[in-house]
Amino acid sequence: MQSALDQFRISIGRVRDLISLHNSIKAQATPALDLSDILRAALVLAVSALDYYVHEIVTLGMLEIHRGQRPEPPSSANTSSSAFSRFQVSLGGARQERLIALDIASWLENEIIQNQGYSFLQQPYIISALLPVISNSILNRLNNVSWLEDEIRERLSYQSFQQPEKIAEAIRLISDKKLWDEVATQLGKPTKDVKQQLSAIVDRRNKIAHEADIDPTFNIGSRWNIDEILVDDAVNFIEQVVESIHKIL
Repeated sequence: MQSALDQFRISIGRVRDLISLHNSIKAQATPALDLSDILRAALVLAVSALDYYVHEIVTLGMLEIHRGQRPEPPSSANTSSSAFSRFQVSLGGARQERLIALDIASWLENEIIQNQGYSFLQQPYIISALLPVISNSILNRLNNVSWLEDEIRERLSYQSFQQPEKIAEAIRLISDKKLWDEVATQLGKPTKDVKQQLSAIVDRRNKIAHEADIDPTFNIGSRWNIDEILVDDAVNFIEQVVESIHKIL
């Protein structure tokens, strides 16, 4: 699941480039030039990087559980199965796997021809010699979960993982850790403060993305104040949260 963190770090690098661009232009430009929208863009991109990270870490984690490379989280006290087990996929995706199982002989023959060549099947073999070839073919098929990955990404694509409770809900698909308690311990802050700080950042992101950051208490065109310190603090905090989540998982 390291690729999810690597991509997040790249995205945060782009955010910091935007902030540096703002600061560089500001140092050379007249104060009459309003550069604040660069900072707004940076803040939106930072929250987007967090959202994408959660989508990726959950998708990759679920695939690892399906392959048997990661333990399935236990069920909670008030449910008989884990969030992972309750995750729904379409019958269309599952049906393709079923069709292969129903015609396993033809599938195995095609797999062996592709991997070993047609001449391999023209030779006589004892069962013990064929078992490794058959086993490898089946194992490769079990590890090929592109249909499931498509299903997971499709289902999660309609959801936003930015607010603390939504992030915790997503992480429960792959882990039973008490996410925000453990993140708070990593950051050395009370759990409530961590969640409130993240919520405030996301709320400001929503004002920018959905309300043009307009402050309705002032004249037309007035926007909420934003500066480098506010955005720097928000980006640093988001980065600390993601790095902490990754250590916990």
